[in-house]
Amino acid sequence: MCGLCGLIEEQSDWTASLSELPRRQERYRRLKLINALAKPHRIQISDVHGVNYLVQTPTGKQAMANGLGELWGQIHTLTGRPIDVLDERFLHALETQS
Repeated sequence: MCGLCGLIEEQSDWTASLSELPRRQERYRRLKLINALAKPHRIQISDVHGVNYLVQTPTGKQAMANGLGELWGQIHTLTGRPIDVLDERFLHALETQS
């Protein structure tokens, strides 16, 4: 697939069908949650044209991800460690953020 098609074509995600919100509004709600999960790893995730995610580290490393599955992989690639959402320390850090 060419780079332009990869940018334009949105990868369908199973979580998209669970919401009654309009598609764009649901994407921003999901993005807020993703950033809360990524905050302890010092990663910032932003939306790119409602299709892709831009993953950024504090040192300036960047990667594009299409869909949640690719997003977690890009975070792992950029930081060298995966996000384990079941890790007790990670869950505690999320609780203290709220």
